Amino acid sequence: MSERPRSLFVTGVILSLLLGLSAFALRQAFTSRVPGGNDLYPRWAAGCDWLTTGRDPYSPESTRRIQQGIYGRPATPDEDQVAFAYPIYTVLLTWPLCLTTDFAMVHAVAMTALVVCALGTAVLARRATGWRPGPRLWIWSLVWIALLYPTARGLLLGQLAGVVALLQIGALEGLRLRRDHLAGAAMALSTIKPQMALLILPLVLFWAVCQRRWKVVTGFVFVLGALIVIPLIWLPAWPAAWLTGLGEYTGYTEFGSITWILTTHAFGTPVFVESAVTLALLAWFLVELWRSRHAGFEAMLWAASLAIVLTHFISPRTATTHFGPLLLPLFMLFRLWQSSNERRGAWMAAVTWPAVGLATWALFLLTVEGIQESAANYVPIPLLLLVVLVWMRRPWPRLAQAAR
Repeated sequence: MSERPRSLFVTGVILSLLLGLSAFALRQAFTSRVPGGNDLYPRWAAGCDWLTTGRDPYSPESTRRIQQGIYGRPATPDEDQVAFAYPIYTVLLTWPLCLTTDFAMVHAVAMTALVVCALGTAVLARRATGWRPGPRLWIWSLVWIALLYPTARGLLLGQLAGVVALLQIGALEGLRLRRDHLAGAAMALSTIKPQMALLILPLVLFWAVCQRRWKVVTGFVFVLGALIVIPLIWLPAWPAAWLTGLGEYTGYTEFGSITWILTTHAFGTPVFVESAVTLALLAWFLVELWRSRHAGFEAMLWAASLAIVLTHFISPRTATTHFGPLLLPLFMLFRLWQSSNERRGAWMAAVTWPAVGLATWALFLLTVEGIQESAANYVPIPLLLLVVLVWMRRPWPRLAQAAR
């Protein structure tokens, strides 16, 4: 073994040991004492049950078993039914957690992995956008990313949205590096939460077709096809069962899109107002989708960021745990600041982190209803970033052109 592979192997072993010890310490100090992981438990319990017994994870029996594990009783009609509402291929991510029946350990391992995903998303977003902070600013940024309220909530719930954020930003970085098969495969895997892929997926595929980068499309089609078809061997009816469960899921979740929050929820406006605003935003996205078809990668990032932000306004269901991909437009803003004045831009980025971090935690603590976050937590970050993207509509393409 040559020197470089040996050093990479040793580094990998050391990191694995450190992460394992971190997960064990987290289990002893936190997850074994504080209940949590409610978003992870249905995916883990039903998925592992299917792998070991063949029981349909979408069946009423499986749902009752999940409810018993979370509530200690069947759920009432007005409660979250905590059903397995994900595509069956989500088990690709959760099957290693089936090696133990100790959910406290499962949650600790998941929390550790999700921290790695959050930091990995930041690394990929920095590379994709070309933002180059100094070492101190970068460490400062990573610390705040790990401490942000949306990140912390995702860890406590065991939300797989953190993995989806890593896959989506990883796909964009794959496009930048022209690793097109990997980019397409990452986009396919990100469909474990289709509500997060609602706009970024068609944008990436349409741009790839217009750029004649067919490997992106073939990578996506091949991987998604395998994810859908192979499980049919053991569970032939899974797509229909999943779609049925998905429809029921949107019925018992408390909050919808940001557009719904800003219209129907906040002001009690008629349903057609929400629909009209949603259609207008979708039309805007389609216009920008068409305009970006022949743009280079860096110029296309603006449309990709718009897709990520507008998803929270258009998707039938959003959540603060879905905010991970929003690092992309934020880092684009930091790069614009850096390009105009590097020193001042670094200070502005450094100040932004505690401003956002403290504000999101304060908003949560001031509006929390029992243990449930309020709708107010969903709105500020996507809305502010939408305003930022409108402001960046002209300077970002110029910056991208200058960088080519």
